[in-house]
Amino acid sequence: MRIEPDLDQGKLLELLRDRYLLDAAGLTFVPYGLDSWSYVAACGDGSRRFVKLSRHEASAPSEITLLAALAARRVAVPRPVADRDGAFLNAVDGYEAQVLEYLEGGDLEAETEWPDDLYAQVVDMVAAVHESTNAVRHLVERVERYDLPFLPSLALTLTSIVDRADQPLGDDPTLVTLRDMVRPQADELRVAIGRLETLRDRAVACDSDEVLCHTDIWGSNLLRSPDGTLHLLDWDGALLGPREHDLFMFAGTVFFPAERFGWFLDRYEAACGRVRLDAETFGFYFYRRTLDDLASFVGSIVEGRMEAMRPGAMLGVVADLLAEVPRLESRISTVSRVLVKPRARTTAPRSRPIERLRVAPRRGIGRRP
Repeated sequence: MRIEPDLDQGKLLELLRDRYLLDAAGLTFVPYGLDSWSYVAACGDGSRRFVKLSRHEASAPSEITLLAALAARRVAVPRPVADRDGAFLNAVDGYEAQVLEYLEGGDLEAETEWPDDLYAQVVDMVAAVHESTNAVRHLVERVERYDLPFLPSLALTLTSIVDRADQPLGDDPTLVTLRDMVRPQADELRVAIGRLETLRDRAVACDSDEVLCHTDIWGSNLLRSPDGTLHLLDWDGALLGPREHDLFMFAGTVFFPAERFGWFLDRYEAACGRVRLDAETFGFYFYRRTLDDLASFVGSIVEGRMEAMRPGAMLGVVADLLAEVPRLESRISTVSRVLVKPRARTTAPRSRPIERLRVAPRRGIGRRP
């Protein structure tokens, strides 16, 4: 769970009153997320607003403009709130702040069983995002470059905590536990790094069509309102990229069982038309997501950067990610079979409980926009 920032709440309340003309009476911290901090602001008239803070400029003005454009197109996203001058970003006490409409409901992170109608809503939402590309393309600055900036640090970390096992780790039980977890899979991780680099080269050569991608569609970023409406939260990572960047989350991750992927594609193509997809591009995203998360969590533990989560929780995430690595090739094979046998994609299998994975949201706050 996220730890509350060192923030003068009085300054934040003053910002809301002065810049946003809100009668903000109090703030409630939302303890979720990794790269940002969030509050719900209660106003004197009984309304609420969602306030998101970051230490860096996590959401450029163009990204917030994109969110406003999607909301105007009736894509179910949180609508940004402009200040008195029409701006969406402000600075307060060393943080970048943005204000969004407050959405009633809860996220789907803790869901253990997904009925077919809920799956269908998610498919329709993904299709709506991708189909909005032409209307909002001019607002999207980032384009997928297939970068792997985390690989050098991951390789260095493997060397420092595994190959240099003779170096003392002091009395830090977290580092000792981390080394004991990573060491048995060190060779497998190096093979996975090489495999990712190969898949990157093939994905670049594939020259896929580019659509608007959210890049982090999973339970924590899906909010269900009391009337059943789903909203897609946390758009900090939006970019133009291949459809696979969003679709891989539904092709056999713990978020969405592999046996439902064919049904997912049938419904998705009913909305978007037949699309060209590549199994190895899916593989690139399977590997990149897993190894990127692993590099982030392992690096944070080694460097003592654990303000976002408790050490035990971070070690739990590392354990889940290490267990995921041996499964990645089978996930690629499953995707390949589905793509070459479209006629086998007919009905939605019965819903079943979903295995829990303790991976935190990659960016944003997780529970609210």
